[in-house]
Amino acid sequence: MNLSAAAKLNHVSFPTHDVAREAHFFEQYLGAKLEFVDPGSDSALLRHGNMDIVLEKMPIDVTWHKDFHIGLELETKQAVDALHHAFRQAGIALESEVFNRIGRGSRFFARTPGGIQIEINTREDREAKWDPSTK
Repeated sequence: MNLSAAAKLNHVSFPTHDVAREAHFFEQYLGAKLEFVDPGSDSALLRHGNMDIVLEKMPIDVTWHKDFHIGLELETKQAVDALHHAFRQAGIALESEVFNRIGRGSRFFARTPGGIQIEINTREDREAKWDPSTK
């Protein structure tokens, strides 16, 4: 039996200095829904589709590797551009402008208030050679 074929991503857990601020960012910009906050541990649980996002209060700075990130996909380039604009207007730390990497679709990188790098992309404008349905 191939156990890896049965494994589904269940949750991700991120350390942060400010659980409430990080949770608000995930709700406001990324479509997550706050399920509960545990005041005893100062942690929060959000749902994003079928996946949980756990935010845990950390008293020390967390240093992320420069390439560590999570990726989120939007349906259209227009939606990617609109979110990039909203981030800029809100003062969210942008790591890049919107660009199309080797024809794989438009994307940009930004940082959550807690410093997690996120990639926002779309496959709407990818080149046909990157479309698995055409293989």
